[in-house]
Amino acid sequence: MHINPDHFLQTEHGRIVTPQRNTLAWEKSFHLLKNALQLAGSETRVYVMVGAQGSGKSSWVKANALAHVIFFDAILVKRSERLPIILAAKAQGVAITAVWLRTPLAICIARNAARPADERVSEQAICNVYAAIEPPDLSEGFDEILASDCF
Repeated sequence: MHINPDHFLQTEHGRIVTPQRNTLAWEKSFHLLKNALQLAGSETRVYVMVGAQGSGKSSWVKANALAHVIFFDAILVKRSERLPIILAAKAQGVAITAVWLRTPLAICIARNAARPADERVSEQAICNVYAAIEPPDLSEGFDEILASDCF
């Protein structure tokens, strides 16, 4: 299962972002996660994607699609943003892995510029997110951390 709040922002006219739609997208994403975890078996694993916009998170998910896997694909650069996902997985006894994409800022900016207009974010937003990344750590509750310098 691929959970990404951006999927809930898509409309027939492209991605539309407003504060209200964004809040609802996150609520729907956490609802999906809760439901998926309730159905999870012992072989299920949650992968939490960590990286700036354009770092390759969604591409990594597509390239690593597996059975019995839940991918939570969002920026998730702060430990506080990852904590609810970690706690939810741990509460269900599901293993959880951080996938930290350490793609260089210049590549993130170039990839963003190549996106459709409705999916682009400002260069300043990418720089802000990139600077705010708190590297994932096992002390957060992850069972494993996979790191890649570019995907």
